[in-house]
Amino acid sequence: MSYSDSAAARRDPPSSGKKHYRAKSISRSSVDLDNSETGALLLAPNGLTSEADDHLGYPPHSASAGPAGAPSRSCSPRRMPLGSRRLALILCGFVGLLVLFGRRDSRDAVVGYAKDKAGQVGSAYQHAPWKAQPTQDSNNAVGFPVAPTPASTPAAAPVSGTEADTVRQKPALHPDPSKTTRCDGTGPRPVDHKGRPRPLVQYALMIDAGSTGSRIHVYRFNYCSESPELEDEYFEMLKGGLSNYGTNPAAAADSLRPLLKSALQRVPANLRKCTPVAVKATAGLRLLPGKQAEDVLKAVRHMLEFEYPFPIADGRNADGTKASKGVEIMDGKDEGVFAWITVNYLLNRIGSSSADKLETAAVMDLGGGSTQIVFEPSFTSALQGMQPGEHVYQLNAFGTKPYTLYQNSYLGYGLMQARMSINSLAAFTYSLAHPNAVLTGSAHDGAQGAFEWSTLKPDNTRIPSPCFTNGRTKAVLISQPGQRTQANVTMVGTDGGFAACRRLVEVMMDKDAVCSSKPCSFAGVYQPSMMETFKTAPIIALSYFYDRLEPLGLAPKFKIGELEAVAQRACAYTRTSTQGFGARAIEELEDRPETCLDLSFMHGLLSLGYELEQSREISVAKKLGGTELGWCLGAQLAVLDEDGLICKA
Repeated sequence: MSYSDSAAARRDPPSSGKKHYRAKSISRSSVDLDNSETGALLLAPNGLTSEADDHLGYPPHSASAGPAGAPSRSCSPRRMPLGSRRLALILCGFVGLLVLFGRRDSRDAVVGYAKDKAGQVGSAYQHAPWKAQPTQDSNNAVGFPVAPTPASTPAAAPVSGTEADTVRQKPALHPDPSKTTRCDGTGPRPVDHKGRPRPLVQYALMIDAGSTGSRIHVYRFNYCSESPELEDEYFEMLKGGLSNYGTNPAAAADSLRPLLKSALQRVPANLRKCTPVAVKATAGLRLLPGKQAEDVLKAVRHMLEFEYPFPIADGRNADGTKASKGVEIMDGKDEGVFAWITVNYLLNRIGSSSADKLETAAVMDLGGGSTQIVFEPSFTSALQGMQPGEHVYQLNAFGTKPYTLYQNSYLGYGLMQARMSINSLAAFTYSLAHPNAVLTGSAHDGAQGAFEWSTLKPDNTRIPSPCFTNGRTKAVLISQPGQRTQANVTMVGTDGGFAACRRLVEVMMDKDAVCSSKPCSFAGVYQPSMMETFKTAPIIALSYFYDRLEPLGLAPKFKIGELEAVAQRACAYTRTSTQGFGARAIEELEDRPETCLDLSFMHGLLSLGYELEQSREISVAKKLGGTELGWCLGAQLAVLDEDGLICKA
């Protein structure tokens, strides 16, 4: 989805000082959209907390040292309960006798057993209910820290619905990164579809190559049962997407090296050759001309094959031949469906442990270049079923029942592309109504006569727009009909307010396009009515929905009417008339004079495009149970299911 596509100058988080722009401690949770029209990364929080938390080795840092992290001291009775002390002394004495008189192989076996038992005793004591535990925020944990024992009551998910809206609980992490606390691995091992035993702990890498930046997810699963259980996730992002290097494929591949370096530091060396990696490009790369996208992907694949130990998760075609899914431009429909899998897996609404009677949640993902919607419509009769077409997605995994989903990816309706479209529309309509102003007057100080928009400079080309804060200016890129290149202009905010900005949004949404198969959402795209087929189930909005709305107080839930009210206030905001916003929201509005545009577009997408009524509630989230939302986890689960165990020779 596209959790997923989403500015040269960055003012939000404190700089980490590292060359690859890895975000550290962050004071706000919104994504930076400054200067984003140029295609630079909109840096978002990645859950990193501090330098101390960003450790690279194993075992991970712990708030308190104890026997759980020190198996080498297994014969020491210090800090053990009375019974454990006696057991340890007996074991140590027995080991000593074996060392003196036993055979070498017997000595080695018993010594190993004694150490394991003592380590288990120490671990039991460390996590005993009477022993105080260090506090830790699982939502902000980095790498693979030793997590506290899961709470007995799962944390409530930020969705409306039933009391079953709970998040899957991860097991406490084992201090040994190749082991799990969920099971000891001594029983029969689960196997993949080819009969190959699954590893006890499986690491997997997913690189999201979005339109405005690249992000890596390092997942850690266990295979204590047939299905993988997520234990932890490391997330890191870099500014500048692969699409920024369309004419330099080698530089595009090199841009991923800092992310892969982090992966090498977090995946144990003995597990790397069986840690699959996939690179999924989204909307940005789809828009590159000619063979540029193909050349970029070839360079990335060559680098991974010959310079890194991770096997590429290419998968198989229907006929059993090797596919090339490991480094690809992801189909928009897969992007949305994978995000749907992520959300519903974490909410325990799909999978072997889920309750079949629970309605699945809808997912709306707003990226930089595209936006996706996926939901499971409910029809009262077979005659009212979905129209056939590519929008129908049959999902036959993650549970006993199949899921018939509606999905669509709207290319060009991501937030960055919507900004450019709305700004271009404002410039075009202004040039039609005031041609002389554009040529010679307030909009352009250059020579008279015919001109190309691309020759204009932002310093002397000023276009009024109601979608910017009154009196504020910002240089943006626009495109115009018949022009082969984009133009640099300066948008100047006016006092038109929300109503005037909404008119531009409504034109851009193309709600009146020809609808060949009714009902349609916008731009002539067929979509079952959510008011009729998705009346009560929760709706989760991801990515830029969260990044832009959370700082303004519209989280974790909002109603469509509340979004409109905030948009009206944001469009009327000035430094002398703050419209009742608090300090954090004012900081956001000051940083981004285009906030009126963003909120007006989001409101138009939900109310006009998807036709949600004013009272409908939407939940916005960035994480569930400490896991980043978006398509990446869903795609990774699909890779593990379809590819099985893959290892690099």
